Amino acid sequence: MSKILLPLRVLEDESLSPGLIGLLAPADVVVLGYYRVPDQTPPGAAREQFGDRAQSRLDDVAAALRDAGATVETRMVFTGEVEQTIARTAAEADADAVVHPGSAMQVEDVLVPLVGRPDLAAVAEFVASLVAERDIDVTTFALDDDLTAADVTAALADAGVDADQLTAADGPGGGPVDAIASVAAEYDAIVMGEPEPSLTEWVFGELEDRVATESLGPVFVVRARE
Repeated sequence: MSKILLPLRVLEDESLSPGLIGLLAPADVVVLGYYRVPDQTPPGAAREQFGDRAQSRLDDVAAALRDAGATVETRMVFTGEVEQTIARTAAEADADAVVHPGSAMQVEDVLVPLVGRPDLAAVAEFVASLVAERDIDVTTFALDDDLTAADVTAALADAGVDADQLTAADGPGGGPVDAIASVAAEYDAIVMGEPEPSLTEWVFGELEDRVATESLGPVFVVRARE
């Protein structure tokens, strides 16, 4: 069973869509409720002012996930360093992946683009866990000179993804982010491997601005394993 870190802006009414709740149902989920503290505001003061409301919202999200069948742990942070906090929490929790919530009423197809020399075995194992015993199609393409579509589909099949669920596609042209963003809206969810230079830059940099925005649905970033 995969462990997934779910960062959530609890004071901005960021909610979970039915499709994401369904995907997370069999997983071990760490819900990280966070509030980005404005400059010059002490985190303690923000917690004192907003803590009860934030915790109540976090508890509601955890209850919805537990009702669906997930195992849930919650953490609440008030910080001015959100990106670093998420990366640190992912490491402390030993999470397999971090997910941008996005929105999906149901998940019937998942895109798995490979870029930036990701840990292919880790990605394959995560995808296999995510789609196990589900009627979900998996489309993959490689944007890495060291990988081919055949390499990716072989790794997914070896991890347990049924061959009937798999489709290997040609990667779109352009840079990695542009290529993924150009087709992201055609899929209900995306699973990516953590590329270089870092999880933080991709989760809260270009990935959030382009891929997560264009996809609309959940975006899972599988952490690299040493």
